[in-house]
Amino acid sequence: MNISYVEGSCPNCGAKTKESCNTWVYGSPIRTCKSCNAEYIDKRWREVAIDGFDPRSQNADFYLKGTLGLAVFTIVCILLTVWMAGTSGRIPLKMIACIIGGALGTVFCAYRLIKIKSGAVEKENAAFMEESINRLKNADYVKKLEEYGYKIPEEFKK
Repeated sequence: MNISYVEGSCPNCGAKTKESCNTWVYGSPIRTCKSCNAEYIDKRWREVAIDGFDPRSQNADFYLKGTLGLAVFTIVCILLTVWMAGTSGRIPLKMIACIIGGALGTVFCAYRLIKIKSGAVEKENAAFMEESINRLKNADYVKKLEEYGYKIPEEFKK
């Protein structure tokens, strides 16, 4: 399920682009403009069999620290909000925004941590790797990547 979007513009005609993608933008870096049909390379996309995976995608420690840090931040914001309400009789909107933002960040980091620890990310990455290897079995695709300046490992050259 794609929940992210990348936005950009076509280097040929300048048309704005917006397309759904996976969280780490894994896939073919060769894009085709929907406005002018020009083909171009978008270096934000990672051909994982060549570029590898983003190291953050499997970093459980990063998401554990994020979960704990954001949980502490949220608790501090709640305590400050309670204190402010008790002393001034009002609750600042900025504090409510901090609580909501901290809580959402905590949930997101915990979700990613659970996905990493459960092996779900490893399964997703295996599927991305399989797709990448299958694309690289196509000699025409590999040739296009080389024409765009991609360094192709010998194992994918035919």
